[in-house]
Amino acid sequence: MKKTTQFHSFSFLPLLILAMLVNILAQTVHETGHHIVYQVMGHEPAWAFTKLVQLSETTPTNPDGWIKKTYPNGDTNWLKMSSLPSSKTEEAIAAVAGPLAGLLSAALGLVMSRRSQKVTTKEAWLGYAISAPLVATLYYLRAPMRTGGDEYDVAVSLGIAKSLIEIPFALGYLACLIFGLRELPTWRIRLGWLGTILLGSIATGIPMAMLDPIIISQVDAGSPFFQPVIGYSLPVFFTIVLSFLGLWAWSRWQEKT
Repeated sequence: MKKTTQFHSFSFLPLLILAMLVNILAQTVHETGHHIVYQVMGHEPAWAFTKLVQLSETTPTNPDGWIKKTYPNGDTNWLKMSSLPSSKTEEAIAAVAGPLAGLLSAALGLVMSRRSQKVTTKEAWLGYAISAPLVATLYYLRAPMRTGGDEYDVAVSLGIAKSLIEIPFALGYLACLIFGLRELPTWRIRLGWLGTILLGSIATGIPMAMLDPIIISQVDAGSPFFQPVIGYSLPVFFTIVLSFLGLWAWSRWQEKT
């Protein structure tokens, strides 16, 4: 079978919907990488869409279930978890787990897209394999202008330059992005996918970041509708579930077109 027959001829809307769904799931994979490490270490964290539930400018309404962290520069944060990592090694592992989970999942997306016999499954995996590294690559392009982030936390914990963490991840994500785009048959289709996936990432990424402060404030207020379910604030948990269901519905929709 020729490569050009392995994909639907997408219109804008189906590809945009796919891009939005896989971007939510890519963000989930990144945060789950952090979350799993903290959970395995027994720290019982609570997560919003794009970050650990935390307060940097105020004290929790009820400090029970929160823990205060003081940074070397004297700044303090209140984190929604039962305990802090007990060593620099634990901190480094927890920090690197997010970008590492994203990179490994992008590579998995490439493998699954190539091996999938079902066209819609192939497209869904490829959408993920392009979305996750595209967002990450753009993130690493801004690395010289950033002072914080996961890579900074790893570098501080290990006592090394931030660039030694960022460069390998940037190259790995860029390689996944290139290999993902090469799966598409023509440059016109590649550019169409790239632009639409970028738009879908913006359309979901910005709202998730904007909703985080609301979620954190409601967790702090003790709202029962925002408390953690398996470590994720309830709206975040429902969004993740709905995204998986949405991807299933998207696949069924495309099978009928």
